Amino acid sequence: MTEYSRTQWVPVILLKIFHLPFAELGGISLRRAYLAQDGGRLLYADWTLEAAERVEPFIYATGWTTSSMSSAPFQLQGTGAKRIPTGTWVLPYSESLYELYSTAGAVLRRLLHHIDHRPTDPNTITTLIRLTESL
Repeated sequence: MTEYSRTQWVPVILLKIFHLPFAELGGISLRRAYLAQDGGRLLYADWTLEAAERVEPFIYATGWTTSSMSSAPFQLQGTGAKRIPTGTWVLPYSESLYELYSTAGAVLRRLLHHIDHRPTDPNTITTLIRLTESL
């Protein structure tokens, strides 16, 4: 068993806007995680794992390589099978930023639910008007 507890694990937010076939937007995938670099490989550890618990088989190589872990936001780009999908944004972790994206995702799901079930309801229309005016 390889131990990675002394590896420099960085808390991050993984943000992916996903698209459905024949649609422009499907929704938001949001996850907290720890990433680390090991010989150019990008390693993943679940958010719930304490540093001492970040050992094989609980961590895994993502399939991505990087020369350094950037503190600035970056987007994973490329092709091939990866455990973290291409197009995923890697954002530095902060609880306030995570909560902001989490709330936005919930609001979008709720709005799409209203549109799907009550597209002509006055409350749905009012919400859409307010949303379009704010953009």
